[in-house]
Amino acid sequence: MKNFITFILLFWSLLVISQEPPKILVSVVVDQMKYEYVDRFWEDFGDNGFKKLVNDGVFCRNTHYNYIPTYTGPGHASIFTGTTPSVHGIIGNNWYNRDDFGAVYCAGDWKSQTVCLCKKPHEKSNPGNGKMSPDALLCNTVGDQLKLKDSLSKVYGVSIKDRGAILSTGPLADGAYWLNSESQWITSSFYRKDIPKWMVDFHKKHPVSSYLKGKWEGKTFSYDMSEKYSDVGPSYIKSAPAGNDYTFDFTKELIVNENLGLDNHTDFLVLCFSATDYVGHKFGPDSEQVKSTYKKLDKNIADLIYFLDERIGKDKYVLSLTSDHGAASSVAEIEKNRLKGGIFSSKEMLSQLNKNLELVFGVSEIIKRYSNMQLYINYPMIDSLKISDNEVFLQAKKWLITQPFIDNSYCLKTLQSSLISAKTQMIINGLHPKRSGDIYLTLNPGFMDWYTKTGTTHGTHYNYDAHVPLFFYGANVDAKQIYRNIKITDIAPTLSIIMKTAFPNACTGNPIGEVFQN
Repeated sequence: MKNFITFILLFWSLLVISQEPPKILVSVVVDQMKYEYVDRFWEDFGDNGFKKLVNDGVFCRNTHYNYIPTYTGPGHASIFTGTTPSVHGIIGNNWYNRDDFGAVYCAGDWKSQTVCLCKKPHEKSNPGNGKMSPDALLCNTVGDQLKLKDSLSKVYGVSIKDRGAILSTGPLADGAYWLNSESQWITSSFYRKDIPKWMVDFHKKHPVSSYLKGKWEGKTFSYDMSEKYSDVGPSYIKSAPAGNDYTFDFTKELIVNENLGLDNHTDFLVLCFSATDYVGHKFGPDSEQVKSTYKKLDKNIADLIYFLDERIGKDKYVLSLTSDHGAASSVAEIEKNRLKGGIFSSKEMLSQLNKNLELVFGVSEIIKRYSNMQLYINYPMIDSLKISDNEVFLQAKKWLITQPFIDNSYCLKTLQSSLISAKTQMIINGLHPKRSGDIYLTLNPGFMDWYTKTGTTHGTHYNYDAHVPLFFYGANVDAKQIYRNIKITDIAPTLSIIMKTAFPNACTGNPIGEVFQN
């Protein structure tokens, strides 16, 4: 029996080695796509989009994020580095500098300049939209490893959000493109000095106004797109299904004009559909607007598969699809169904916590900042008063656990030496000692830091935020469904094997072997 298993493993290894890498690997990330949407919206999908991925590809049904917090920046970084925020350093979309408590943005880089169609990139109407790069990312991505193997391979990222395009592709990418505040496609001087002609032509042929016409309708809503464009301006496209159409059309132009997938040098493209996140935040997962958005996205996926079949050729490309995080049910939905959960204000919580600590220690603002469910202690203050951080933590914890939305609190310094559970390991995986706060909070199920009972957000370790779909489709991929637990960090080494590159340099995940088994 042992010899037979060894033979099978050797056979699989030789089969993978003998297979040619694809002409292009297109990795799709759908922002805020919950795992359950695949089954929930099944009857609304056509045959050639998500259903094709399920029926003809590999569907990993038990894929989870293995860290907290589940946000866009850390999600994209983790998918493509194959490791967690504790290693790649992207601990949130935003965090604070531990030295001076200054704000840090995950893709921000004030050394870079906006590269766009704008005459004055940094005037008020376009405030630093292009001052971006992957500078905050501490390790390599899948795309970086591809470029190190073959400098003639091309790596690009496209997303409405800068962080989606930038953190997915890494510092060696040939290009990353995102939308500015006027919904024009831009990049930064980190990648190139000017906009290519094909992008100039794209904006002429595809003005934002051309996407915001007619009605966006569902069973319970109807929006006049022209009125929305008139009232809100071009930025409205980001929060409507048309935003995904705009992204897809731009991506097709990029593939054609940059000649991706046409030679023997494997190319890598990250395509992020982000309008789903804007719609989800505004209306919530159980809304008709979200259902309508995914029905339209299904057509985008079908059109993408058709385009790749025609442009690259069937069995000459691989398509993967996953999400950067899920989302909680809106509080309105929770209350309607008499479930547990609610909203709270982190700003109010921080104010009340500091007032409580002031009663104990006699000074205000002992906790200086809050971000990503983390509290930053004002060390200069407590050191000058000879107050220990452990005293601060114990007093903070005493108050925090009385709050209905708080599950527990943890001290960053002592967390790793405490009894490790699945939850505390996720916390450890999400913390970087040079960037994270000093006290970490976990929320009770169903609670969120939000401002209204409608809409939603994300960030927790619970299934509604951490459980996402994962698909592989295309060349040398046989149809199957996988039910074992797969970590989000397992995606990068799997993509690396498909492209026959080394794993990203700090990768801690393991390849999904079933993807390569016939």
